[in-house]
Amino acid sequence: MSVSSIPEFRELHTHGPGSLTESLTSMFQTEAWHAADGDSRVARQLREIGVDVSAIWAASRWNMGDDGEAPNRRHPLPGDPRGPQTAAALTAIAARPRAAALLGVYLWSQASDALQYTFRHGRIIVPLRAFVETWATCRDSAPDDVCRAEGDAVAVLLRTLITQMHTSAARSAGSLARLADAAAQAGDRCGDLLRAARAIPDPRSPFRRALVPQAVTRIRYFRALSEAAGAADDAMSGQPARLAPALEGLRAAETDRHLNYILASELRAYRMHLTELHRNLDSTWLTLDRLRTVYIYPFGLRDVSPTAAVAAIRELADRDERPELLGVQAFAVRGRLKMDDVWASVDRAARPYGGVSLSMPNVRLEQPDGSFIAELSCDVRFTEFGNHYVRFRYSAREQSPQQVRDARFRLSNLHADIRVRWISPDGAPVDVDHAGSPPPERLFDLADLLQRATTDLVREGTEIAQGRAHVVTTVYEASRGPGPAAPRAERTPVAMGDELLAAFGSQVLLQPVSYGTATLCDWTLRQRNPVLLEGVRHLGDVVAVATNSTTVALAGTAHFKISQYGSLAEFVASLNGLFSAWNATLADHLRIVATMLADHDVNNGADLAERKERLTREQLRLHEFASEVRATLTTITSPTFLASALESRMLNQLLQAAHFEQQAAVVTERLRELLQEPIAARLAALERLHGDRERAAEAKRERGRRRLMDGTLSAITVFAGVYALIGTVQVALDADLIGPLQAVTATALVTIGALVTGVAVFNWTRGR
Repeated sequence: MSVSSIPEFRELHTHGPGSLTESLTSMFQTEAWHAADGDSRVARQLREIGVDVSAIWAASRWNMGDDGEAPNRRHPLPGDPRGPQTAAALTAIAARPRAAALLGVYLWSQASDALQYTFRHGRIIVPLRAFVETWATCRDSAPDDVCRAEGDAVAVLLRTLITQMHTSAARSAGSLARLADAAAQAGDRCGDLLRAARAIPDPRSPFRRALVPQAVTRIRYFRALSEAAGAADDAMSGQPARLAPALEGLRAAETDRHLNYILASELRAYRMHLTELHRNLDSTWLTLDRLRTVYIYPFGLRDVSPTAAVAAIRELADRDERPELLGVQAFAVRGRLKMDDVWASVDRAARPYGGVSLSMPNVRLEQPDGSFIAELSCDVRFTEFGNHYVRFRYSAREQSPQQVRDARFRLSNLHADIRVRWISPDGAPVDVDHAGSPPPERLFDLADLLQRATTDLVREGTEIAQGRAHVVTTVYEASRGPGPAAPRAERTPVAMGDELLAAFGSQVLLQPVSYGTATLCDWTLRQRNPVLLEGVRHLGDVVAVATNSTTVALAGTAHFKISQYGSLAEFVASLNGLFSAWNATLADHLRIVATMLADHDVNNGADLAERKERLTREQLRLHEFASEVRATLTTITSPTFLASALESRMLNQLLQAAHFEQQAAVVTERLRELLQEPIAARLAALERLHGDRERAAEAKRERGRRRLMDGTLSAITVFAGVYALIGTVQVALDADLIGPLQAVTATALVTIGALVTGVAVFNWTRGR
């Protein structure tokens, strides 16, 4: 049968109706076309040829699939089933008119829509690559040259989307130069798309008519972005000449009539932030001459007490044992934390704060091309309070606001992929041994691996509860000068906090670390109402606390006192892991108790007793846990927790800014509710119900025993009468009143009658 004789494929032929052009144009105008519900002509046509449209929709969703949610990764994981599924769908329809191009453009629309919801690109890339690779092997099966050329163009379209994802990731890479290169490559790929679209031999092809203007628009978009990123990078180095032309390029790209509103919003965001940067080129800029950045990844243990965890690590220190973790050997295991006098307590009876630490080799961060980013120290701390955390430290000099912003953003679990490696004692980089897990692509990944590896030293298989990561930036020296990258000779030291806050670039110190990066130089616009602590030490000191960041800038204070205050900020940031562990423990308790109480089977007395014993043990465990929580909270909030009243007031300020009281109130309220849970009453009711049923069963058994006794006595009475009758027969025989045959017959009849009567009387008496 020829293709033209198949009615449902007539609209799919090379010279299809203009409605397909309208559908494709609509897709590009929105870049978020929800067609899986059947509203799209493309979706309906794909269904007509047997394509599972819902599977195409799910293929691009990071949170769908039998294997659950995808990790926070940009690159596909081996064995992802979305690839073979897409390849099979394309192979099945490759020989049908226009079907491959329709499938590809529909997949593009769904992937583009998914990009609006996530920075996790791994699962989105899989079906796109599968289509491109499969089309290269089956394109010769296309029915004609036009369909083949349309498939080629759509395959290039999918490759441009993959490149676009690389550009999106580069925004979160902490490198404007990397973003400029990625955007330039995306523009080149769009040039390939333009050539492939123009190579479609039919000028009336809906794909040619839709893809040619889109390719031109996207070339302009990515080139404008590349130029803007490069110009911003130059401006940070004191060469702002390219910034004004780059802004004009962004404005021109925004006016493209084929640009959809999503890409237009991105260009607008780029332009707004760079306009602010350009407006302040002649302002007084802040330079961070000396600063330290500490990355804190807190966690708690769900099934091991803090005391036991510290004791287990301390045993390693006592044996002078340095375990091997993630492919390298720890430098040292310290049986005590290195702490300054600020943590001494005037109350000798109070619970002291302390712990142990594992010092790991330094960590080297590199861009994927091997270019150096930073070197950080690394250690893992276990405390007797339970606020354990992985700690990375990075010190730097002569940092611009953009460099500070990039350094703080390394905290994020959605930072773009970089190389994370150990530095061996001889100075050579060493890859992290990830032991079957995906290799670390960012600092967050290494922290996660370290948390799990070190807790296995406490007890293998120990469950952890991760807290919210936090970055503490401590400014030791800062200066102000005209414009970005002003020479040191033209800068004056910052002596007061007001001077620091008045300089352009200080806003980067007041902002939280963003979840992901969506624009260029996102620090340039000021945030509303930053949280600035008042009365820290001296007038003009600056301490800014945000959701996941703290900045300490104490002008006129000695280095060691600034470091002491920084240790307070670290302590407060690490408490998030403790609260996470507490909440997880409460949830575990509630689940265990609910499961045991949900079993209402009262017929098994042994099981009831066992459940009662388990619930009693669980309640005792909860009371012990409640005592530990109350002791820890009481210690932290005690006025004698720290030796110095001034430092104690500073700690209270930091705790208040971190909403410590609210978090503690939530935990204590949940504890109170669980402790007041009428478990004993519910067990007593269950036990009473079990007792009532046991007593009823015993009464029933007693009635049965009595009936058995009554029936037996009745039967005995009947048999006693029988024996009396037999005696009468014997007397009659002895008196020759009856003969022997008659005597035997009479005895047999009496005996049979007695048996029947006795059984009947027994059954009747027993069954009453």
